[in-house]
Amino acid sequence: MKINTFALFLCSALPLLIHAEGLLAVDNPAKNGQGNKAYATIEAFEGNDQVAMRQYGGDWQGNYAPCSGTNIGLLSARAETGVQWQGYRLGALYRAEALVQANRDTSDLVQQYNISQGYDVGRTYQIDYQIKGFEASGARLSKGFQLAFNGPWQLDIGVGLSYLQGQRIKLATASGQVVTLNTQDFSAGVKLTETDNKIDTGNQASFNAPYGQISTPSGQGYAIDAGLVLRHQPSGASVELAVADLAGQMDWKNVPRNVSDYSTATKTYDANGYVHFDPAATRISSYQSLTQTLDPKLWLAANYPVGNFEFQGATSYTQGYWFPQAGVKYQISPLWAINADVDFRFNTVGLSVRHPWFYLALRTDSTNLDVAKAYGLSVGVNIPF
Repeated sequence: MKINTFALFLCSALPLLIHAEGLLAVDNPAKNGQGNKAYATIEAFEGNDQVAMRQYGGDWQGNYAPCSGTNIGLLSARAETGVQWQGYRLGALYRAEALVQANRDTSDLVQQYNISQGYDVGRTYQIDYQIKGFEASGARLSKGFQLAFNGPWQLDIGVGLSYLQGQRIKLATASGQVVTLNTQDFSAGVKLTETDNKIDTGNQASFNAPYGQISTPSGQGYAIDAGLVLRHQPSGASVELAVADLAGQMDWKNVPRNVSDYSTATKTYDANGYVHFDPAATRISSYQSLTQTLDPKLWLAANYPVGNFEFQGATSYTQGYWFPQAGVKYQISPLWAINADVDFRFNTVGLSVRHPWFYLALRTDSTNLDVAKAYGLSVGVNIPF
């Protein structure tokens, strides 16, 4: 799923601005500041293992370099704007998330189907594909607490609660087997199940409405976040732990669902002799009400300052995947700092500049965005009052 609805708002909190962390944009409520501020942030990242990101939702042209095992596509976007006072933050929230998983056989077949340059003769492709994604807006209230200890340690903890109004759900799975007959033809036995509130239910080419009924999809839910920051005050070293969606779910009603079979009974051929399939011939359409459990997202980081530098080792985690990274911050002056980091999952480099009033961060695996397989943007502004 590719969601291009990224909003730009205004930002945030501590002397160097708080913002959501890592590729998964995990917000740590333990970092809420005590000052009175208007804030807003936006964090957006998308990447995949196979092709240039600009080709991922299209024809998969250009360089193709998949992983040998499971290949993933990741979208994570988060924006929040509101006010902060005495450790509280109350704001309007937008979220968009998706994770695509496909084994190597599925990835190779999709690429060969799209570029029409021939299939591997005599190969059996075992199909295993899954996508889980949603988009929502709503409101979030969070609170940070500072706990005093005797000695050199300071512990901050925080919790957050979000109310979410669903805008998009997309769930899909595909399984089965494809056997090539020649470079242009194959036999297939694949079942594809799609649940998506953006299916055009008024168009019989994409959905056979049961009894002619057209229903209006809706969704709402909640999410609970938690986090902590443990600081060793004499050295300035710290450890951060945050979990977004520690508990959370979306309840959806009247969501369109298609179950389609791709088999030899629905084969057609184009003018160049390449095989195509007509899933509408065997499609079963229905409306579903379901509960979507939100997958927890972890952020774990260790920071250690040396002079004007601060070094960080960190990782994000969700749904069985780790996204480790390492970075360094350099404090140019009391007001200005620059950061650089490397993410080891998509091999991106991130650069950012920070000031108490704003920050800007960019991330990519290539300066040529036409061939980049991953990139991200983070922006924030902070207005004390």
